[in-house]
Amino acid sequence: MSPLPIVPGDPRPLRELERDDSRPDLKDEDLEPLLTRFYATVERDELLAPYFAPVDMVEHIPRIADFWSTIMFHSGRYAGNAFRPHLEMPGLTAEHFARWLATLEHTVDASHVGPNAELMKALGHRVAYSMQLRLGIPPAFEYREIP
Repeated sequence: MSPLPIVPGDPRPLRELERDDSRPDLKDEDLEPLLTRFYATVERDELLAPYFAPVDMVEHIPRIADFWSTIMFHSGRYAGNAFRPHLEMPGLTAEHFARWLATLEHTVDASHVGPNAELMKALGHRVAYSMQLRLGIPPAFEYREIP
């Protein structure tokens, strides 16, 4: 797997960022750098990293960004089956999805605030919830409505 390029994050603790009104809302063009930071964190996570190790994330992130762009901004850039790769990940549990969601929310909150940032987090919950049900995994969290 190709290592992800390092994207510097804000070194301040998240509690300081929560008081910082200078964080912009999430825009379509922010998706790729945000996802690069997210998956760089996932690659270092003991629980999640083994599932992403065989994937060339540098090559795959633009496709993931197209997926998020399509569900968030209705760009229509993604065509495919986002569920299919998860069928080839034996041993997934609700704990994996909960960690993935916590990491996604922390990554979004570290650099963005606003309706689109909240939408991405809510859609992350919806995607994770749906995938767990389709995989026969009882979800570890309640279904979350889209704002």
